[in-house]
Amino acid sequence: MNMQEESRNGYVVSEKMKKVWALQLQLVKKLLEVCEKYNLRVWAEGGTLLGTIREKGYIPWDDDIDMAMLRPDYDKFQEVAAKEFPEPYFIQNGYTDYYFNGITKIRIDGTAAILAHQHVNFIRHQGIFIDIFPLDALPDNPAELHQLMVDAKRIIRPLKYYCGGDYSPLHPQVLMRTLKGAYLVKTLGKQRVYKQYEDLFRKYKIEDNAKVSLHAWYYDLKRFSRDKHWYDDTLWMPFEDIMIPVPSGYHGILTMQFGDYMTPVKAPSYHGDFLILDTERPYQEYLPLLKKQHKWDSWKHRRDLLLRLVGMNPHK
Repeated sequence: MNMQEESRNGYVVSEKMKKVWALQLQLVKKLLEVCEKYNLRVWAEGGTLLGTIREKGYIPWDDDIDMAMLRPDYDKFQEVAAKEFPEPYFIQNGYTDYYFNGITKIRIDGTAAILAHQHVNFIRHQGIFIDIFPLDALPDNPAELHQLMVDAKRIIRPLKYYCGGDYSPLHPQVLMRTLKGAYLVKTLGKQRVYKQYEDLFRKYKIEDNAKVSLHAWYYDLKRFSRDKHWYDDTLWMPFEDIMIPVPSGYHGILTMQFGDYMTPVKAPSYHGDFLILDTERPYQEYLPLLKKQHKWDSWKHRRDLLLRLVGMNPHK
């Protein structure tokens, strides 16, 4: 990859971002080697799939790589991941860390990828990463699908609130969900609770149902559902300076998700903006300063809320 700053579709890609991309591609190559070793199928997903088809590489304003695996292969990957990704790699999910987003991240030590909304007082790995999404079967029965979303939300949402994020800690509903998450982790253990969540989706077998979906979006499974036959075959296509696998039904997937996907439209990332991206310094070096800023921001938030309660405008 050319590491110099360049303009793509009128968008400037900095040398710094090129370094991030290069490290992410290193993670992808390692993932593909492991999948080949164990005969596991994996495909580009989301913005990475879109970039492969339209750009033959990254969408210029993209900042991560998304891959996807059908549930049986995803579970097999989990069994071998720790052995195949020793230090400086780190496999992050609800079993290995306080990360309950329904996916697995492969992170790398000695780097930093800290999101703007990240709760800095909750310690978890925040190195540069790539995402792996499990594709789970969806029940064909609408009532059963609705109940699946209700049950998934009931289990996973308290865990997500417990880990913090951009939620107001003073909101009563947020506080109750946070306390519930803390109780579940303390009494049952995060691994057991997270397994309950994943087992909801494991109940449905791909061979018995017509659709699959990304359960990371448990609250809107229909939006990300797709025909399981779109994954019957794999095509290999160029992505920057490597070849990556894409599902043969990529047109249906991209049309469902993006509409007219060949027309570039700058859109915000699903995970939000990064506060820090650094390929050379570990995230641990940034946390003390960010914690100080977080305490100041929290104080300002509480002050503003109290002033509004007594009818005063805190910004005058």
